[in-house]
Amino acid sequence: MIRGPICAPCSSDREPCTLGFQQPGGDLVAVGHLMPDRGSAEAALLVEDAWQNSGLGSRLLRHLGHRAVGAGWKEVHGLVPPGDAKIAAILSHTSVPVHAVHEEGVTTLWAETGDIGAEELPADVW
Repeated sequence: MIRGPICAPCSSDREPCTLGFQQPGGDLVAVGHLMPDRGSAEAALLVEDAWQNSGLGSRLLRHLGHRAVGAGWKEVHGLVPPGDAKIAAILSHTSVPVHAVHEEGVTTLWAETGDIGAEELPADVW
């Protein structure tokens, strides 16, 4: 059994936000972070190896995306190594169009929050 998402308190919608999933004993098994970045927000995900391929990364990304919509940011972006299969798998579980630019060994991925807002809200969003 997994509990989550849990949310670190944010004093405003425009400040960084950290979400996580934890086991009943309290151990964090996945964490996602949303950091404001000049009118948009950068998203970062980390899922413990034993919990990968369980859907937690996809759930965290959806929650972070809806937080970005609520905060009024124009887009959500992230930096990944080119060909990152795990991120590709996470993104395949969303209906949101994702844009990509490949530069100097890094891929920047982003989605417009207008598209994120149109996606059905996950059932476990609080």
